[in-house]
Parts: sequence; C-alpha cells; structure tokens
Amino acid sequence: MEDNQKQLLQELEGSDRKLRNGWAVFVLVIGVALSAFHLYVAGFGLPGIGSKTFLILHLTLGLVLVYLIFPVKKGLRQASIPWYDSVLALLSLAAGVYLIQKQTATSIMSGRPTDLDLVVGLLLIVLVLEATRRVVGKPLVIIALVFIAYFFLGEFMPGSFHHTRGDFERFVYEITYRNNGLFGTPIYASAQFVFIFILFGAILESTGAGKMFIDLALRMFGRFKGGPAKASVVASGMMGSISGSSTANAVTTGTFTIPLMKKVGFKPHVAGGVEVAASSSGQFLPPIMGAAAFIMVEFTGIPYYQIIQSALIPALLAYVGILFMVHFEASKHGITGMERDQLASGWQLLWRQGYLLLPILVLLYFLVYQRVSVNNSAFFSIIVLLVLAMFVPRFANRLGRTSMWAALFIVATFLMQYLIGPLNQGLYALNSLFHIDFFTVETIRWKPELVMLILISTGLALLFGFVQKRKEIPVPTESFHVKRIVEGFETASRNALSIIVACATAGILIGVITTSGLSTKFTRIVIDFSATLTDALPSFLVTDNTQLYFALVLTVFACLLLGLGLPTTATYVVLAAIVAPVLTDMGVHVLIAHLFVLYYGVLADDTPPINLPAYATAGIAKAGPVKTGLQGFKYDSAAILLPFVFTLNPTILLLTDVTWYQMVWAIFTATIGMIAFASFIQNWLIRRYYWYERLLALLTALLFIQNNLLTDLIGVVILTGLLGAQWLFGRTKKKTM
Repeated sequence: MEDNQKQLLQELEGSDRKLRNGWAVFVLVIGVALSAFHLYVAGFGLPGIGSKTFLILHLTLGLVLVYLIFPVKKGLRQASIPWYDSVLALLSLAAGVYLIQKQTATSIMSGRPTDLDLVVGLLLIVLVLEATRRVVGKPLVIIALVFIAYFFLGEFMPGSFHHTRGDFERFVYEITYRNNGLFGTPIYASAQFVFIFILFGAILESTGAGKMFIDLALRMFGRFKGGPAKASVVASGMMGSISGSSTANAVTTGTFTIPLMKKVGFKPHVAGGVEVAASSSGQFLPPIMGAAAFIMVEFTGIPYYQIIQSALIPALLAYVGILFMVHFEASKHGITGMERDQLASGWQLLWRQGYLLLPILVLLYFLVYQRVSVNNSAFFSIIVLLVLAMFVPRFANRLGRTSMWAALFIVATFLMQYLIGPLNQGLYALNSLFHIDFFTVETIRWKPELVMLILISTGLALLFGFVQKRKEIPVPTESFHVKRIVEGFETASRNALSIIVACATAGILIGVITTSGLSTKFTRIVIDFSATLTDALPSFLVTDNTQLYFALVLTVFACLLLGLGLPTTATYVVLAAIVAPVLTDMGVHVLIAHLFVLYYGVLADDTPPINLPAYATAGIAKAGPVKTGLQGFKYDSAAILLPFVFTLNPTILLLTDVTWYQMVWAIFTATIGMIAFASFIQNWLIRRYYWYERLLALLTALLFIQNNLLTDLIGVVILTGLLGAQWLFGRTKKKTM
C-alpha cells in the first residue's frame, strides 16, 4: 500500500497519530512481534503456553498497540504518545500479565474472586471499551453499555426481559475470568483464524497483488460497456475476499479503479459508490470471505469446506447483481469501454504477476483437498507467497547470482530439521544459567514438509523468472525485500486491531446474553411478535412461511441497526451471537441463518451516514461522502433480496438433495431474479422503463423468492415479455426516426 493510501486509511480509522523516531520504532517492533507470534503459532502451535494464555496475549498486545497508535480523538495529529496513553498501555499490559498469572489461582478456579481480581477485571473491561471507542467508534460501545445496563437493571425490567442475576461480582467474574466473556468464541476466532488471514492479505497486498487483480480484471472486462467499473467490481471482489476490511480494500483498489471509471464517463459519486459496493461484498466471497468463513466454523461447528461450498453460488449471484447494475448505468448514459491498446497483454500479465495467484491456490489445496487445519493452511500459503515474492523478480533480473542464493536457501532449509534439536537444548540450558523457567525442549519447532514446499516454490519462482527474462517481460526494478515484509507484518497488526477490540466487546455482549438468559428471551420475543403479525393478517394472505417472512424482515432491521459503523467481520460476530439464534430456533438451517445475517451485516457497512468505505472512496473520487454512500448502498442493494431467496430455497446453497437439473433451474431463476431487481433499481433494461414496466420488473424479482415452480414460470414469462416489448419498441422507434 502506498504512503498516501496508508495515510488516508489511518485518518479514516482514527489512527492519525504520526509517531517519529524512537516511538515509531517501538510501535513497529510490537506490531511485527505480534504478527510473527501469530505466524509461528499458525505453523507450529503454541510455544509451551496454554490456549487461554494465547488469547490473553492476543488481546493484551492488541490493547497496547491501540493506545500507542490511536489518539483519544481524531484530528490531534500527535507526533508522540501523551503520558495518559502510555499509562493506559502499561495498565493494559499489567492487566494481561495479572490474568496470565491468576489463571489457576484458587480464587479464580473456585469462582470466588478476590477484591483485587475484581478490580483488575473491571479495569480490563473499561480498557476494552475505551479501545473499541477509539478504533471502531461509538456505536458498538453504546450497544455494549446498553447490554451491561440491562444486566444490572434486569430486576426492574417488565415481562420477558425480567431477570434477577445483576450482581457486580458475578458480572466481572463471568466477563473477565470465564470463557464466555472477553475470552469467548469471538476473541478465540480472532486469535486463531482471523489474524493469520489478515497477515496473509497484508503480505499479498505488499507484493502488489491488488494492482495485479485490477490489471487482470481490466483485461477481462475493460473493452465492454462500462468496462472499468466492471473490472473494479471483479478486482475488488477478489481482493475483498482476502482483505478482511472493506475500507482497506476500497482504498487499495479504488486508488486505481475510480480514476479509470471517471475517465470513461461515470460520475464521481457513482464511481465511488461502485467501489464501495464491490469492496464490501467481497466479505462473503469464498475462499476467505474476509475471515468470516473461519469465525462461522466456530459458531456453527460446520466444516470449512462445506461453508465455502454453500457460500459460493450466492456470492457469485451478488456480484452478478452488481455487474448488471453497472451495465444498466453504463447503458443509460452511453458509457463505453476502453480501447484494446489501453489494456495490457493477458499472457504478459500472467507471466509478470500471475505467480501471486499461486498462494491462493495453495491455500485452497490444503483447506479443501488435504483438509489441513485452517492455521496450517494459511501458514503454508504465506511461506509460498514469501518465497515467490522474494525470488521471482530476482531470478528475472539476476538469474545466475539468485540461483546460487536459492540453492543455499534450500540447503539451509533442509539442514534446519537437524539443527532444531541442538538449538533447543542450548536454549533450555539458559534456564539454569539465568535461573528462569522460560525455555522448553520444544521452544523452536519445525515442519519437515516445509522443505518440499520451499523447494517447489523456489522451482516455480525460477520458472516465472526465467520466462520473464527470456520473453523480456517488464518487471519492477525494485524487488520484494525484507523491508516490505516488515511493513506487511506491521500493517497486519494495525489492520487486526479493529477486529481484536470488536471481538472482545462482542464477547462482553455474549457474556451478558448468556449470564442473564437474554438469548432465549430475545428469540421468544421475535417469534411471538412474528406470530402476532401473522394472526393479524386475513387468512387468505397467510401461507406456511408467513411467520418466517416477518421474522426475517425483523432480523434484517436488527442486522442493519447493530451493524452500523462496525467492521464487517466484527458485525458478523455480533449478529451471529445475538440475531442468528432467532432464525435457527424457527427451524432455519444453522448455516443459512449465519449467511443471512452476514449478508445484511455487510449491507449495514454500506449504509449511510456511518459508512467508512464511502468516506474513503469519496476522498479518492472528489465527491461528497453521503452521495457516495448512497450510491454504494444502491449498488449493494441489488442483492438485498438474495438472502430471502436462499433462505426459502436452500438449493442454491447445495444443502438439499436434488437432481442436477433442479439445481440448474434454481441457479437460473435466482440469476434472472437478480437481473430483474437490478433493472428495477436502475429503471432500465434495454431502455428506460415505463412506470408499469418497472413495477412488473419488481414483481418478477419478488416471484423468484418463493420456492415454487408456478411462480418461477410466471416470473420467467413476465421478464421475457418485458425484454420482447423493450426490444420491439426500440426497433420501431429507430425506424420512425
């Protein structure tokens, strides 16, 4: 990521503190250490510490970085860290050390915390909430405070909300020292899964993969009507799946795509809005889904390969909707594509930077085919990425010298498996020398399969470098070097901070819900309210799914409200804990329920006025952030009915046992439903709609929601009639002119 992109992103996210000299180095060291620690754990497991200690370190170091990087409010532009933030960082560290030491203390194990335990626990909760306010913003903190207030005021609440569990000691103990609060499922998912994929995305971005995705997408779609916008959608989708941050993705890809969209005729706020929608929607696109897929594994217990298998078709349909929105926009305004000579050669692109796609294929190979753990798969992918990024440009520029260094590197990798034992023995001997108990005989670990993986990666790097040199393909003069790796590690730690603190705060919500018994009460309230609305309807309007329709609509509003102003990954964590159980208790398949809330959580990220991606793209497009945000919501709303479609017709999620032609029909009807709804929003198909044609387009889209052959056939007939009428009208109009 370029310096100006980093500055824009940091200012948007509130980290506009520009540290210098010693402070900058100090923060860099902590950030790199945090990423390196997670990379080691992903590859070799916990280094002699328990899983709870790992979670505490994850949260503690995250809090320390927050108070060192994020000022108490935006706009201060501090060049150093004020004393009060230094104190907060030290308090965060002290609280973490205290929790690590007290894990097995009698007071904690017996459930009778001491006064000091309670003070430290309360301090940690306050530190988490303040860190969340600085990084994520006030909305999530307000939600957390409302839940905390409910916990203590439950005895005064009426009806179903009444409870008598509001005890201070119980609150602090459950939230801080038990496994269903701060250190529950959200922070576990953040530490075990999310961070390593943020690191993968940060390193991939530092290699220039974002530009490569854009160039490939332009080559594929650039010549078509509205080509740069369509390329933006595809490139942002590919990068957004890996990124984990819609704002970071919008900044990275938008810097290149928005000027191109403006150049061919898209209005600035429209160009910014297209980038917002495309960047955000990448969060539900496999294989990584912005890390949501791995959190979903924890919440649902469903294997990863099944989640991405089910999520693939809806995600592609969502992008079909955005692409047709772009197509209709370009048709309305007569926007053409780019000239062929403005586009790079396809084969040159693949040989120049196509190797950056290989780590993603490696990831899928280990995750889906070999069924290796998520952490190990990410670790192997990062190793392949680093080897390719380091060696390909060097082979292209200095083949002979690089071949010698590569050979030495492979030999060192091979010998490492024999040096690990003596090295660990030496470290273990330091314990008695310095009277400490820190090192073990397995402090440093190694995986023998790394030798083969690095050998294959180096061979592929040699192949790409040789072809680049032989075919005289232009390559960057500046190679990928250690400084880029360090920057990638620091960027990953910075990008992970919003997830860390948001997941910790989500843990507070889950702790309150679990301890107070609100989860079952909230579900019952929604179900009863849906039943009341159903009973109020005339009998001829009531179907078997009417109550579920009402519950789904109520869920949509809850998702949009709870997701305002939150990062998409954090939004999913909150919604998975609070809202998804409502749908599962109504008989909805657990995976469908979680995909449903994920989709509307992503849409919430595009909802003005709290819409960080829109502020990012508006700055690049030189447009108003509110207008840009509205356009982003508009383009994302092409998929607003899609969750209803797969909830009522789970065939497209590959969850039902159907024939191949039933599957094809389900995908076909869902696709034309997306096109019909996109045309309704844009008020355009082949030409501008008359008002009654537009209503017919909306009716067509609604007919495809219900899983029924008759309604599907009626929808196909209506849309076919609309196409025929518009085509005939267009020909007649041309003849009379």
